[in-house]
Amino acid sequence: MNNRNSNDTPHEDAPSQAGRKPDQIAYSVRGTPDGKEYWNRVGAMWMHKDGRGAELVLDSMPIDGRITLREQRDQRMQDIRMSGLRSHP
Repeated sequence: MNNRNSNDTPHEDAPSQAGRKPDQIAYSVRGTPDGKEYWNRVGAMWMHKDGRGAELVLDSMPIDGRITLREQRDQRMQDIRMSGLRSHP
């Protein structure tokens, strides 16, 4: 049974994910008693062309239901941040 009405159909400006990098990455952020945070990637988000909406695709759902969206960054910068190294020109 389909409960969607005709106004709930996907927007024509919905992004095509094929070959397009996500605009933001979805993370589940867990804090620990010692103040550390663990960021786990759980999905990605693509903005619609008209800027009035987005498509969020989740690979997993955080147990607490809380998702943090962050702008997509260059992979090299992510690697540097994760390893704690500094970039040298």
